[in-house]
Amino acid sequence: MRKLLTVLLAILVGLTGLALFLFVFQRQFIYFPRSYDRQYDFKHYRGLIPLEYQTPEGKQTSFYLSPDNNSTPVPEPLWILFGGNAALALDWYGFAAGYSDPKAGFLLIEYPGYGKCEGKASPDTILVSTEQALAQLALHLQINKEQLTKHLHILGHSLGTGAGLQYAAKHPVEQIVLVSPFTSLLDVACRTVGKPICYLLQHRFDNQARLEEIASFSPLPQVQIIHGTLDRVIPVQMGRRLAHQFPQMIVYLEIQHANHNQIFSLSEQEIHSIMQGNLMKSNQKQ
Repeated sequence: MRKLLTVLLAILVGLTGLALFLFVFQRQFIYFPRSYDRQYDFKHYRGLIPLEYQTPEGKQTSFYLSPDNNSTPVPEPLWILFGGNAALALDWYGFAAGYSDPKAGFLLIEYPGYGKCEGKASPDTILVSTEQALAQLALHLQINKEQLTKHLHILGHSLGTGAGLQYAAKHPVEQIVLVSPFTSLLDVACRTVGKPICYLLQHRFDNQARLEEIASFSPLPQVQIIHGTLDRVIPVQMGRRLAHQFPQMIVYLEIQHANHNQIFSLSEQEIHSIMQGNLMKSNQKQ
């Protein structure tokens, strides 16, 4: 009996230690901040404008890619791009530069702690940084923020779907494109580390809850979900579940044979077309 109690106590101590470790260091399992190295030569990014601004996390630098038609001071639309957990803002450059709409501008959001930014990433700090980046862009273009955000569109990938949706739930946007979205980060954590440890998660991006809020807006924004069928990081079932829950608002498309990181390289032109509104209900696969 004493031996059994000793074993049970050891298991309890081990589980408690594991839970404490995951609670304290969970940020390292969600965010993978990187700095710019030699492969990023800023001289080669034509039309790219650094936007420097301050938040409570310190100095931040995001980037703006202006429309090809520079005589148009206000981009119509303005796309805000939110990357995945190991992505840098400039990883979007080729995708944005290859977009065919000459009037479109792109705001490439860098998360706190990533790239040239100080501080640490969290749902709150990413939201504040996004709002400040837009304010700084309005100052750069010498227009007011209401003019700048009149035709606002959002594109997010993976973790960036949570960052984009939390912004869209607080500010009106015309269109939201979600690539490889999760239902909630809690669902991802429960799938990864199991219950009950997953409930220690503090950084709870909740795409399902944000879409519920957005579904009450009038007018409704256009929302498109794109998911790869071979995604092992965020399973395609999560994208399907979101689309099924909000059929009146979401148009859904699956990319066959695409995994989590291949989806842009395999389907860049198709995603560009979807951004321009060329995804019809007949293309849905739920």
